[in-house]
Amino acid sequence: MSSTVGEFLREKMTNMGRWVNTELGTELDVDLEQYVARRTETELAMIANLLSTNSTIIIHKDWSGLSRLGDIPEELQTCFHSIRQRQDMHDKFWKYLQLFRDVISNPTE
Repeated sequence: MSSTVGEFLREKMTNMGRWVNTELGTELDVDLEQYVARRTETELAMIANLLSTNSTIIIHKDWSGLSRLGDIPEELQTCFHSIRQRQDMHDKFWKYLQLFRDVISNPTE
């Protein structure tokens, strides 16, 4: 069980990375699970905060808005683009982004 917001984000972002890697395999140039592993908890929280600050993108499942977020690292943008091409991954992807947004917005809940 995670005891801090950063630990929780790391766990859930790692899960997302594993899922993306499994689903996309060699289609993806980025190993998302390893990308998350190399980030600090502060970096992961900053990504979640960026999603929280741009919450309407998540609410409306706005792929174009997501692609225009300038502070999202290029590796993540690459993953997002690949996921966008796979309709069967959309629901779970947006649920992950909602989770990251909610956790950073309400860290004590």
